[in-house]
Formats: sequence, structure tokens, C-alpha cells
Amino acid sequence: MKINIITLYPEYFESPLKQGLLGKCIEKKNLIVEIINLRSYAVNKHGQVDDAVYGGGSGMLLMIEPIYGALEDIKKKEKTYTILLSAAAPIMEQKKLKEYHEFFNEDSDLRYESVTLICGHFEGVDQRVADYVADEEISVGKFILSGGEPAALVFIDAIARLIPGYMGNPESLKEESFEHPDYLEYPQYTRPADFKGMKVPDILLSGNHNEIKKWRDEASDKKTKQ
Repeated sequence: MKINIITLYPEYFESPLKQGLLGKCIEKKNLIVEIINLRSYAVNKHGQVDDAVYGGGSGMLLMIEPIYGALEDIKKKEKTYTILLSAAAPIMEQKKLKEYHEFFNEDSDLRYESVTLICGHFEGVDQRVADYVADEEISVGKFILSGGEPAALVFIDAIARLIPGYMGNPESLKEESFEHPDYLEYPQYTRPADFKGMKVPDILLSGNHNEIKKWRDEASDKKTKQ
């Protein structure tokens, strides 16, 4: 799996991409992340990548030209699916992540060699990027970030977990929240069984696996309905 990130701040990703399971996945080359500095495609010698909003308004917009140039270079090397990270877009869900993951399946009719993420910044991105350049827009939640870089990390972490072998125990993926439609995972506990009067439900200490499964199913239903 390969993910490209078009960003104004390449250094933002230096530490997170080296940490934990994600770092190990990248080290083993099960996931390749390429960072593209948008300023390398600036429209003039001053490194300009943004400009004032037509019609007036606060803030600056990222221009279409540098983004288009960066994508054209990527497309010369590989077939890529382009995603603009934007607050004004449908929210990414687990089901959608699985669809993106299928892009890398050799037997898929929608085979791609990479996914390219465009990180917005400042006041946003020229609308023509969404209308004519990107294949899709997605949001990671109903809130505003200062840029697309944190959203890109969320996307990478979430999709990397679907790579075979990423999780030490593949069973961990089967009962997670959102793995099934309208499903939230049941509560889980570990030692000590009693901490300052805060107790683990007795059924989980019983060793009766049938009753434990029943309790978990009911707890999941209750949590989802709430």
C-alpha cells in the first residue's frame, strides 16, 4: 500500500510516522508514505502557493496550480486515487476505508497504485481542486482543524490497520466499533477487578464463555442504542 501526502508542512509527519505499529508497518515496507512539499510547485520564485479570495473575504486560499502540478508529477509515475481532506465534505467511515483498502487488491476492478491526500490550509483550497482535480472529498469529523495534516494522519492510521499482519492479533479487528454497521464495541476491563470500589462486572470473572458472550452482545446493543 502506498499513500502520498501533498502538504505545506512535510516536517509535520516526521515523528508520527515512526511510532508504534504504524512505524513498524512503514519500516517493513508494508506501507509506503511519500511526502510531497507543495512549495516545490510554487507559481513563482517567491514560493507562492496561496492567494486572496475572489470577491473578498478573510484569509488566503491554496491555489489550484501548485496542487495540479504536484498531482501531474505523481500521475506520471503511478495510477493514484486523489482525496481532498476538507471539513466541508462527507465524514469518513469504516465502510469507506475498506473500499479504499480494496484499491490495492490486485484482483480489484478499481486497482490503484496509490492514494494521494491533499492537505488544505489557511482559509481552504480553491474550489476547482474539489470540482476538477480530486476524485473525492472527505472529512474526519464535524469540527475545524488548522490544516489537513492531522486529518491525513487519522486517515493513514485508520487504513493501515486493515493491512494483513498489521495487528498482532487479527481477531482484534473483528469486534471493533464500526466493524459492523451501527455497532459499537462492548465495554472491556482488565486488572485489578476492584479498584477503590470500582468493580468489574462479576460475569466477566466467571469463566462462563457463553454467558460472557451474551453479556457482551447485550452491552454492545445498549451502548449502540444510547
